[in-house]
Amino acid sequence: GSSATTRPEGPMGAGEKPCTGQASAVFVIGLVAGTGCVIFSKTLFELKSEGLNGELLPFKPQVFQSWLMFFGMLFALPMYLGTEWLRARKARHDPALKAAMDAEPPVTVKTLLMLGLPAVFDLLSVLLMVAGLMHISASIWMLLRGGGIVFVALMKQFALGDRLTPAMWWGVGFIALAVTMVGLSPMLAEAPAPSEGDAAPAADSSGPLAGIALTIAGTFCQSLQYVYEEKVMAGDVQAPPWLLIGMEGFFGTLLCTLVVYPIAQIAPGPDHGVVESLPNTLLQIEHSQAIQQMALGFCVLVFILNSFSVLVTFMLSSVWHAILDNFRPITIWMCKSPHLSPYLPTSPPR
Repeated sequence: GSSATTRPEGPMGAGEKPCTGQASAVFVIGLVAGTGCVIFSKTLFELKSEGLNGELLPFKPQVFQSWLMFFGMLFALPMYLGTEWLRARKARHDPALKAAMDAEPPVTVKTLLMLGLPAVFDLLSVLLMVAGLMHISASIWMLLRGGGIVFVALMKQFALGDRLTPAMWWGVGFIALAVTMVGLSPMLAEAPAPSEGDAAPAADSSGPLAGIALTIAGTFCQSLQYVYEEKVMAGDVQAPPWLLIGMEGFFGTLLCTLVVYPIAQIAPGPDHGVVESLPNTLLQIEHSQAIQQMALGFCVLVFILNSFSVLVTFMLSSVWHAILDNFRPITIWMCKSPHLSPYLPTSPPR
């Protein structure tokens, strides 16, 4: 079966599809939801709550937030089943729709397994970029993700067979230059001048450098995800968007629960000796209404974001999906989390 959303006709490699009013609306909704996701994500990492040692500790659960993202995507499966049920019911009295549904490739076990691969790319990208966000500002983080357009454009050229025009190559070149300049900005920033009698402070750029490297690596993994999603929706598989989103959430939740979390519980790290202490994370969530509210809001927004982002790929292309990501810096600058977090309660409820 296929989603009820209508896709403009065009085979793989036929170039970009037209941006219709419906596609524009989907793009804008994804932009708003994506901005909210970044704000909620950054704010979560600025909150504090009582941990295992009884003291207020920063809430920085990298794995939990990734798990929450995939869990939010699971809600696409009921959406898929609901739309397919409605289509099947309508097809009883619509011969044209019934013929179209009969002509669609069947959803097999192999199809479902193929839809799990984007979850691997997504998980890697999220873990890398969430880690990067801890070392750099949200606005710089978003600008560095502009490299996704470069990666996606190259993959479309050489993997999907969508040839780029000279004008597109110029655009890719300018974006690559801009991302390079943004990446160098933390290292080029002038250190404060030392006062008389004081030794010059040693420049410590390891934090920003690590954040930049992690963010770029995550952006590359995310680009792989976008291009693969376009391939499975536009190629022979013709995966329905809601099913793709839901299966990514399903496999991603399984990976986080059965693979990533067990590793995080034993790998050395800063959270009570491990990468992430699940008991500490759960206790902090229990003790902070603000964390509960932000986590719930993030879960809802990430479902909306991923749903409409995949619809952008479905209706337009993976390049537009990458462009969607890079429309957000201006809204991040307008709604930076430091302006939001002072209005959120950070102490445990009494």
